[in-house]
Amino acid sequence: MLNSVDAGRRLMLRAAVYPLAAVVVLALAFLLLGPKYALGALVSGAAVVAGTVLAAWVGLGGGVQAAGSAMIRMFLGFALKIVLIVAVLAMAFVWWRLPPLALLAAIPVALMFQVLALARR
Repeated sequence: MLNSVDAGRRLMLRAAVYPLAAVVVLALAFLLLGPKYALGALVSGAAVVAGTVLAAWVGLGGGVQAAGSAMIRMFLGFALKIVLIVAVLAMAFVWWRLPPLALLAAIPVALMFQVLALARR
């Protein structure tokens, strides 16, 4: 085994904290345009972070398994992440009427910082 369970948990925490910090900075920048813009950035960024945590919990929470079962869990976690993000975006667009620019800007920022957090050693 190359990685310990503790190292995986630390990596998951880093993959959630870095994007959240980046989204908060983006929301502060959008606050110059108005509070609805800042809220839109926070909502969609939080959806990405929550989706990441959900995907990690589903994908990595099963313990030691056969390769096929582990792969199915990883794909299921990714699918749940996408469903969560799309559902939150739909609610934010339709019900809360948050600005699309802020909603859509936070997603690539959060995903970019997630990848950077995972790539960092």
